Amino acid sequence: MNSKKTLLGKSLVITRSLEQSEPLFSELVSMGAKVISIPLITITDPIDGGKGLEEKVKNFDSYKWVIVTSPNGAMRLLETVKVFGKNHWPRVAVIGGSTAEVFEQSGITVDLIPEKTFSEGFLAVFPNPEKEDDKVLLVQAESARSLLYEGLIKVGWSVDKTVAYRNINTEVETKLLLEAKNADAIIFTASSAVNRFHELMGSAQPLNAVCIGPITGESARTLGWKVFEAREQSIKDLIEAVKQWAGS
Repeated sequence: MNSKKTLLGKSLVITRSLEQSEPLFSELVSMGAKVISIPLITITDPIDGGKGLEEKVKNFDSYKWVIVTSPNGAMRLLETVKVFGKNHWPRVAVIGGSTAEVFEQSGITVDLIPEKTFSEGFLAVFPNPEKEDDKVLLVQAESARSLLYEGLIKVGWSVDKTVAYRNINTEVETKLLLEAKNADAIIFTASSAVNRFHELMGSAQPLNAVCIGPITGESARTLGWKVFEAREQSIKDLIEAVKQWAGS
């Protein structure tokens, strides 16, 4: 994306594993940054072991739309669909370009990607049902906000909600936390990471936070971080926000 060393001499913390952070990690390094990886959250199976998602996929043909709110949810759904050999998909709506990319890389057409990458923005553009019994499948994390589900119900959709995965806290070495404390900035991609990092640090350190989306940004701002916000849920826009911070 960018071969210029605009981040030379700067250190940034990413709050996910290196495996989950590609190509963000590589892009930051190519721009000259020192990157400190501190995985705060581990993605794991839902409490039911995925049985709820399996049951919904068995009845895939009954849905007008499937709505997926994160790349992790998209990957879990694709894996389950493959197991059951489903070839016919409902229309697909997602939150965020990164979620859409997971589907597109698997050859699945995404029919709706709202410009605003949060629940309120999604609800503003998602179509109303044509019939009283029209159903959507909502695929989310266990800790997802209820706003999207409630908003869909309010406009008349019959909504089957299923948990695709859980976020659980991981242990972090004291040495890594000290290194992170002295970094120039931290990148947050979810409010859960903001809250977890603040819990570990006890304060907003390092002071500068680059965040994806208004919900994550507001969480960081409330806890004392100076926030630089990516407009969209994508690596491209996240890098642009990093550049904005670096040039400030």
